[in-house]
Amino acid sequence: MEKVTIKKRQVIQVEGTGKEKNLAFANALNQIHNRVLKEKDDVIVRIEPLDIQIVKAEQETFTERFFFFFLPRTRADYRVLLDVEVEITLIEMETIPFIEKRVTDPNGLPIPFGKKNRMHKGAN
Repeated sequence: MEKVTIKKRQVIQVEGTGKEKNLAFANALNQIHNRVLKEKDDVIVRIEPLDIQIVKAEQETFTERFFFFFLPRTRADYRVLLDVEVEITLIEMETIPFIEKRVTDPNGLPIPFGKKNRMHKGAN
């Protein structure tokens, strides 16, 4: 058997938002798998983050009030933009030599109207 998996490295940029800092990071890191699948037509075996660089980390704060005047409280939303270097273990589909075999249709029905089974009007 020959080895069919290869490893590639690439940098993927992801963005995440959340009501807490850790939720913003988790949201961003959860997008890595979808970004890799969107770019590749191969079979992904493993995605391993190697390095994470923070491009942008923002905190937006605002004061929220009940009925415009009562019970003011300060709320925050967090947004992060990350460059994540990942090592992708994959199987490249174009390198796999598939052997083509011709078979009959497994879902097809046999047709009972062959030459041998035909009934003619004159034959009784």
